[in-house]
Amino acid sequence: MSVARTARARVHEEVSAEILAVARTHLARDGAAGLSLRSVARDLGLAPSALYRYYPGRDALLSALILSAYGSLADEAERASAAAYAATGGDAERWLAVPRAMRHWALEHPHEWSLIFGTPVPGYEAPPDTVVPYARLAAALLRPVLDAKAEGRQQPAGTPPALSETLRAAVAPVAEAFPGLPEAQVVLALQAWTTLIGAISLELFGHWRNTVLAPEEFYEDTIRRMAATIGLDRVLE
Repeated sequence: MSVARTARARVHEEVSAEILAVARTHLARDGAAGLSLRSVARDLGLAPSALYRYYPGRDALLSALILSAYGSLADEAERASAAAYAATGGDAERWLAVPRAMRHWALEHPHEWSLIFGTPVPGYEAPPDTVVPYARLAAALLRPVLDAKAEGRQQPAGTPPALSETLRAAVAPVAEAFPGLPEAQVVLALQAWTTLIGAISLELFGHWRNTVLAPEEFYEDTIRRMAATIGLDRVLE
């Protein structure tokens, strides 16, 4: 690669990052549906035609924001997981690190959380590239579960009910991605994931007002009960 091409690539990356930074302020102010390339270009002092060289339309800019948000959340989860594994603690404490990191990231980045887990933008379909950071996040969350199972430490609470063929088919994509996890535990993991996203979103979007007066305390108890249900360090005091 020539020096000139390397310099051009670096400038392209810098300008792209600047565009995304301004777009995030617009996202916070106007919401995803109100995002406009013309408005972003105006704030950057660029002609809209110049912006189109980086992002050919609003959907391309939205996709970049979504990928950036997913990547940032996955980074946070992986850092938390690595720190938990470096510390002395059982499987449950390792597992709890990622749900805590997810909530922390959401509170620090409410508009980006809303972009990836909130109301869909009319007429927009997220790109398949989001699968990669989404899978990283799922892998960080499931790592302690898979490790505990592989090493014989996992003890799920009670005997799970038999799965119907319809339910087996419904969770097949996740089961195939984690072949070491029995289908019943895949269902438990998906239910845990649903609970995490729901609990964080309810707090973030103000739905706990006058209902749950200490959201952090409620969330902590919720994720600890989930760890016990999944079979990680059944006694967590």
